[in-house]
Amino acid sequence: MKKTVKSRLIAIHKDKILVLRKVGSPLRYTLPGGVKKKKETESETLIREVSEEIKLKLSQSQLSFYLSHIKKGKMGNMVKNYFLVQMKSKAIKVKEKYKFEEALWLEWKEALPFMDKMDRMAVRSYFKSIGRKTSKTNGYKVPPRLAM
Repeated sequence: MKKTVKSRLIAIHKDKILVLRKVGSPLRYTLPGGVKKKKETESETLIREVSEEIKLKLSQSQLSFYLSHIKKGKMGNMVKNYFLVQMKSKAIKVKEKYKFEEALWLEWKEALPFMDKMDRMAVRSYFKSIGRKTSKTNGYKVPPRLAM
């Protein structure tokens, strides 16, 4: 059974998230990121994929692991690893114009209906969890999670 591993970026500025608007219709948004290559770590995948898709350079020190979500299917399992980064909501240009029309900073609730189920779950989980106590291990308000 095949296993696909993806890394996704949840870039946050206050109550906004960075999304990529997919080419075509209906209206669809996705989080930046992509598929892991054999000898990459999950965070290396994210850094490479983000720099291929949009004009945004990330470093390991900026990223904080948030959660992994495993989806079991007939064709194999898919693991999506989500990483958080706090940043200013500046304009970001798209590099892969054949896949994405634009990069947008949207209110998270506005973007949710147009995202895939796994991305929607990760974003909603983050914003619903903001009120929790600060984790001693990583300094973020939301503790990392596994396999939701």
